Amino acid sequence: PRIRSFVYLCYVVLVLVVQESNAVNSASSVALDTTRAAMSTKDDIQVIFSDVDGTLVHYPKDVDKHKGSPGNSILALPPSSTGMRGIISSRTLAQCQSLRRHGKKLVIISGMRTATLLKRLPYLPRSDAYCAEAGGRIFYPIPIHENYAGPVIKLEPYDGASPNDLTSFGIVEDLDWRARMEHSKAAGVDGFVGMELKNADREPIAISERKGLLWDWANTLVSKGYMLDTKGYSTCFRLNRKHQTNVSEEDFDALAFNRISFPEGLSTSVNLGCVDFYPSESGKKNCCAYLCKKFCSENGTPDLS
Repeated sequence: PRIRSFVYLCYVVLVLVVQESNAVNSASSVALDTTRAAMSTKDDIQVIFSDVDGTLVHYPKDVDKHKGSPGNSILALPPSSTGMRGIISSRTLAQCQSLRRHGKKLVIISGMRTATLLKRLPYLPRSDAYCAEAGGRIFYPIPIHENYAGPVIKLEPYDGASPNDLTSFGIVEDLDWRARMEHSKAAGVDGFVGMELKNADREPIAISERKGLLWDWANTLVSKGYMLDTKGYSTCFRLNRKHQTNVSEEDFDALAFNRISFPEGLSTSVNLGCVDFYPSESGKKNCCAYLCKKFCSENGTPDLS
């Protein structure tokens, strides 16, 4: 029933693309096909959710060799926290804006750290919502006003962009969603310190001192010898197989394939050799369902007050 109601709320298109090997042309082609499909079904499609890495953004071996073609220049993103550099095509950016001009809501949802998302925003498609940390945090673009004191997102120019497409904007967090994550039986409040849109220069609280179900589990894993990636995360953490020096392959597999029980109230997912843990109320599916309810209301606009 939960899945059925989710489908009834909104017909969701996940933008899928072929992996590298002509990645730029593939991404642009699929973006074009998706745009045509979305615009040809009238009002059936209201919201389009898209991942970032491997979907909108690709990672060729030599970024500098990818310059694009006339009318479809390539933008190189700043390196991620792990040193990876991605590229996105002007055509992909233009097609995403075409969807929004035709009344579709575009949502970017990714497992990336909030700090990485903020650094990448000038290079990503202008969207109606941005979700980081596997759905743990949700942000909305807003016009910059006199009293605005948060980060200003200045978009990078690309082929086919109008002046309106490149208008700078501010960003605010969905505090209702955040309140769910801040519950002591979820991630708690400590992980947000030093990772706010304002006062981001504060020193984050050490993992060993954070309170909340998520961080209790994190500290349990640390005590068992697991190496955790927590930098830049406030509502989830990650374990990378390559980083494990004190646990066996068998122990890591037991964790990755749920042969080790973990606290009720947390969920996990595995991607590219990494295991992510986050509150059960978080996760990409729950985040999408929440935003469907927001965007498929009568006026289709989230309440940002």
